Amino acid sequence: MPRTPVPPRRQQKKRAKPELIVSLDEFASICSVTPETMRKHLVDAPADAPWMIERGRRGVSFKIAAPGAVAWWKSRSTGGDPEDDERRSHLAEWRLMALGDGGDDEGFRMTGSERSAEFQAGIVELKYREAIGELVKAATIYEETVNAVIELRRQLLRVAPEIRRELGLDKDAELAIEEKISDRLAAFVTKLGVDVAAGN
Repeated sequence: MPRTPVPPRRQQKKRAKPELIVSLDEFASICSVTPETMRKHLVDAPADAPWMIERGRRGVSFKIAAPGAVAWWKSRSTGGDPEDDERRSHLAEWRLMALGDGGDDEGFRMTGSERSAEFQAGIVELKYREAIGELVKAATIYEETVNAVIELRRQLLRVAPEIRRELGLDKDAELAIEEKISDRLAAFVTKLGVDVAAGN
């Protein structure tokens, strides 16, 4: 008997990827500006913008649909006066020749006042992150690390005499243990890259 033809399988449609929702910090990072600067720009965003899922306010974080928001940002960046854009382009070329600045295109075409505002916004952002504990000065970490290493060495160098007394070992055994500990400590300090000479 002839076989009944088997109908071809239907290919399953791939599910569309969900729209990427980002925070203010993430959106600012995408656009290569500081969150403080982006917050100021978002004030001018249309009130009914479909990509603005949630406007940031006290106790509520921004929720931004990335594709639509990026398109809005690009439209703002390219919507200036053509003559002004051409002037900025020429200034950027001269600046490159004079200073050899290889920055990103967006920052490269900023005016002096825009660069100053961006710099100040960055300083404010850093101070804020330091105030809430997200950032710590490297000098503070280094100083605390040095103090911790000095205290660790002081405690470990007590081990050899204590072992000698507890186990009734001779002085040579104590010195051998102390030498091993000192070698390990020296290797640790070298790897850590701190200067603990003051603690000798």
